Amino acid sequence: MTEYPAGSVEPYERGLEARRGGNLAEAEELLREAFEAGHPGGAHELGSLAAERGDDRGALAWWRRAAEAGLPESAFEVGYGAERDGDLETAERWYRRSAEGGFSGGALNLGILLENRGDVEQAMDFFRRAWELGSDKAAFNLGRLCDDDGKGDLEAAETWYLRAAERGNGGAAFNLGFVRQDRGDPAGRLQAWRLAADLGHPKAAFCLGDHAQKAGDENAAIGWFRRSVQEAGVEHAARRLGDLYRRRGDERSARFWSEFLSGLSCYSPEFEAFASAGSAAAIQRQNVLNTAVGDGDIAFDVDARTITAGGRTLHGMTFLGSFSHVSHTWLWAWANPHYGVGVPAVAPLAAVREHGARRAVPELTAGRLDLSGFPDPHQAATTMAIAAAALLGGNGVQSCRVNDGQGSFYFHVDDPALPAAEFDPLSATRLMMTAAEVFPTEQRRVVRGFLTHHGCRIRESEEIIEGVAPQGGQVTVAFTPDGAIKATSAGRTAAG
Repeated sequence: MTEYPAGSVEPYERGLEARRGGNLAEAEELLREAFEAGHPGGAHELGSLAAERGDDRGALAWWRRAAEAGLPESAFEVGYGAERDGDLETAERWYRRSAEGGFSGGALNLGILLENRGDVEQAMDFFRRAWELGSDKAAFNLGRLCDDDGKGDLEAAETWYLRAAERGNGGAAFNLGFVRQDRGDPAGRLQAWRLAADLGHPKAAFCLGDHAQKAGDENAAIGWFRRSVQEAGVEHAARRLGDLYRRRGDERSARFWSEFLSGLSCYSPEFEAFASAGSAAAIQRQNVLNTAVGDGDIAFDVDARTITAGGRTLHGMTFLGSFSHVSHTWLWAWANPHYGVGVPAVAPLAAVREHGARRAVPELTAGRLDLSGFPDPHQAATTMAIAAAALLGGNGVQSCRVNDGQGSFYFHVDDPALPAAEFDPLSATRLMMTAAEVFPTEQRRVVRGFLTHHGCRIRESEEIIEGVAPQGGQVTVAFTPDGAIKATSAGRTAAG
């Protein structure tokens, strides 16, 4: 580890901390102090700050100072700037200094320059050096050069692609599949493509789906095509799904997947089955929460997991996600780059996502959903948020407008100080009928789910579902031939 003058380390570290905290003026002052005291990292960070402001010339000036002071990552930045300007001779000189200083990016980019110039042997030497310095892309390039479109040293290509894939390179895993096929190992090809899909390669899941469909395994094909659509946005996969479901006579699924990338106008059958079962109870919890909290401005703290609404601070907050009133898209909080799974208020969402994965509910596992095809996209997002939040128990959902009204944030509340929703036969009939209007194809599931939620003893026939609550009170729901439902109640009425 390089040692810098003692007086330069403390302002450098304080400058980094100030930058992480968003105090950029303080960070710049401390980093200048660190560089002037002999720490080249101060100049490198000042270059990064300048680049973030869009000051490319200022950034290169600081990076050059740091590079001349011996910082290899800064030499890489100077080389990259020269390459971007078309000065390949200068770029090569700085990349060599960066590689000699032990920076993998310098060795990697120098290898690419040399390959483009036709010096493949020397390029491979620098790719090997970059690999030794930790670059998975270097191993990918070595695999590519050895592969030579299936005409080269396939054993060496497999070795290098596998090394890159083991370090998380999805492109290497995908190419590894072709090399294994060329070497007479079709099972190994599929294994490599499965790894590539798990590493996020955009073509791998589609290729696996295509292989499964040609092999006659439609269920496996559907699973892979769904991943291809959700994770990589592949239009061919969406079309294949539409065709497969239509051939099965499942028009609801065909419609959903055909619209997934262009703008949904309906929920998936899996979501409707999941959401309808808890819909009436979710509406009931929501009514109790709205009465207890009232209207007013909302403030939230994602670290403390609190939300202040109607002048009351509530605990146990989970940040669900956001809706854009401009693009009509929903974004789960775990997929929001400004937050992420490590934020305390986002972490509980893992239970929702895991439930979606187990039950194959795409709305709960796709990070972003285009709801622009719904008659009321905002209401569609609200319904989805309330239904998903039911998996977390608690009290219900609060939302607020953000970004000058261009978006809405949704929060789930689980505060034991709030009143619980109790069974009331009279209100139960209204709740179930309201929920049945939201999910008209799942009316029985709506009724059965609500009665089960409240521990009712259920008697069911083709015409009716009857529930008797443990504390007394009875609800009878009749299903009419025209698709409507009629509910009647009798017995004890509970508060709330």
